[in-house]
Amino acid sequence: MKIFRSKLAMCVAGASPALDTHNLFDSSYKEPKISAIDEFSVRVRSLNILAPRPDEFDPFQGQLVLLGVIAAVESYLRTLFRRLIHFDPGCQDAVQKRDVAYGAAIHLAPELLPEALLERISFISKENIEKAIKELLGIQGGLPPDVVTATEDYVRICQLRHCAVHRFGKLGASNAISLGLSKHGALMEKPLRLDYTALQSAIAICAGFVKSLNNFLFNAILSRVPEGSWSGTYRIDRAKFVAYYMLFADKQSAIKSPPPKSFYSLFLKQRASFRANKPF
Repeated sequence: MKIFRSKLAMCVAGASPALDTHNLFDSSYKEPKISAIDEFSVRVRSLNILAPRPDEFDPFQGQLVLLGVIAAVESYLRTLFRRLIHFDPGCQDAVQKRDVAYGAAIHLAPELLPEALLERISFISKENIEKAIKELLGIQGGLPPDVVTATEDYVRICQLRHCAVHRFGKLGASNAISLGLSKHGALMEKPLRLDYTALQSAIAICAGFVKSLNNFLFNAILSRVPEGSWSGTYRIDRAKFVAYYMLFADKQSAIKSPPPKSFYSLFLKQRASFRANKPF
């Protein structure tokens, strides 16, 4: 039985132009020799230059800047996780039984292969972030209170990003539920009015989350290196310690990470205090 289907041209769709997507990516790109958090800081600084000034703020342009900042956070997480899995034995133990796509296995360089483990990982919820830390980095136990708070604040910003990406700024039901129906229930299908102050606050929240998590992961990863791996002499331990240090070092912020040698000495003092059952 034939089914009637009308053929009315409500609008005229032009022919799609040819677009060779393989030419759109920079084949000469090399991974920068800076930490993941420094990459994040550089990107956010560049994005913030694009933010419209307060006296001529364009909410839609502000939303685009916010999208870029969230993408910078995701890139920080993926870059750091990838480097940790490639470098740290504890992280390698955590993922050694996980599968990767065959295409990734034959095309990606060894240092980039952990990226294949992150293909289906999303970092837009607190539960997903905690799960990734446990399953991909092998860090057990709950997050400390400051990281929990920073994560929850960041996830709220992700809800705004979801509105901007999927609903052209309008508040959807799932977003309203996540943000709290008591204050957002009457705002469903209302557009996001992002002003300059709110955008800068959102950027600060994202940066605070990255820095809080960076501190936590550095301490969690470094602390589980077997104590016998350290000689107690910086000259001997320098290469190993600096290798961990450089994965997390913040050299782009106004307050930079302390030099590795002073960090090494403080790390050993804290270990000694812990052994002696003394607070540090």
